[in-house]
Amino acid sequence: MKIQIFTSPRCKVCAQAKNFLAKRGICFEERDIRSDSENERILTEDLDSRTTPTLVAEGKIIVGFDRAQYARLAVCLPQQKHGRHGGI
Repeated sequence: MKIQIFTSPRCKVCAQAKNFLAKRGICFEERDIRSDSENERILTEDLDSRTTPTLVAEGKIIVGFDRAQYARLAVCLPQQKHGRHGGI
């Protein structure tokens, strides 16, 4: 499952979301909206969101950090460790 998470610098909730995913071995691609204007365009225009973090997983969009919804993602993934992209 491909997971992208749209973040912004110094966003404490973004850090919590990334930490949650990393601790569960869920790989993700971090998309910083401040360092890349295309990421910001995708967030606002394509995803119709102005909130970070916004997570996209196989067409499902989760705006904000909702632990219950993030935990459901973990259930859908194989129980193995994955590498991840993006730092905490």
